[in-house]
Amino acid sequence: MIANNTKENMGVQILQSAAMGGDSILEFVIKPGEKTPKHYHRLFTESFEILAGSLSIGLGNAVRTFHIGEKLDIAAHCVHYFHNVSEEDCLVRVTVQPGNLNFERALNLSKRLAAAGLASPAGTPKRFKDLALFVFLNDSHSVGLLGMVQPVLTFVAKWQVKNGYLKSLLNTYKIT
Repeated sequence: MIANNTKENMGVQILQSAAMGGDSILEFVIKPGEKTPKHYHRLFTESFEILAGSLSIGLGNAVRTFHIGEKLDIAAHCVHYFHNVSEEDCLVRVTVQPGNLNFERALNLSKRLAAAGLASPAGTPKRFKDLALFVFLNDSHSVGLLGMVQPVLTFVAKWQVKNGYLKSLLNTYKIT
């Protein structure tokens, strides 16, 4: 669906897009040290399959390291996070059910911003407005202290959509 979108040049590949109907299926690289804060999604279930390397995934209060061939399904509203504690890249296949085009866009946008130096190597946007869009698009809801800034992130993201900034970013990075 998205041209020039390979693991080699950006760390993400869409195998099946929600734009075609059905689930979103993506493969992407999680760099050593890369992690997400504790969060949950309201709109979809996320399934992780480890294709290379290993990945620590926190689910509720438990943390487990997953290795090649292992899978984990994370239901909507279930608090989770991941952290690559190894010294090597981890390649994962993530299936989002039902498919979510905005999740696909968020992941692609974060990796493209990283390639442009506007995000960390792991894809965390450096500019607040880009971070707000990333969190909003991927339906990520933080818990704890980070959860307190969620309304601000949502407000900023909706403003960036309304004023055309999101459309401009998607056009700049050729994301459909």
